Amino acid sequence: MKAIQYDKPQSSAISARLATEPAAMYLSSVELGLFPISQFESLSEKLPFTQQEWAGILHISERTLQRYLKDQKPFEGLHAEHLHQLAALANTGLSVFDNVKAFEAWLRMPKSILGKDIGFEALQSFGGVQLIADELGRMIYGVYS
Repeated sequence: MKAIQYDKPQSSAISARLATEPAAMYLSSVELGLFPISQFESLSEKLPFTQQEWAGILHISERTLQRYLKDQKPFEGLHAEHLHQLAALANTGLSVFDNVKAFEAWLRMPKSILGKDIGFEALQSFGGVQLIADELGRMIYGVYS
């Protein structure tokens, strides 16, 4: 039987990020309690979605999102955890794609991941974000599903 050899990424930054991928490492490296508005603004530059799309992703009304932004109130609890997960996804995606527009176009494109059809709405759940992150990891290593 012939063994398949996969090329490892040349970038040590990618390798270092992948080394901290297990959930326990993720939880210990991120304070999940809060997600400041300044971080949200930075994230929204990496993932340039509309306010309506962000509200849908976070399961809050558009008006509530506007209040968070106006009052500079940090996101808490599950919203903060979801945003931390999306920030990690954005960093991985931007290491795979050349620019923000290419990554955004890929996120919006329907894709089949492990036999499931995944669309943009997958970003609304923790599991969906993880499926997309896993697919990016497979792209980094040249493993296709």
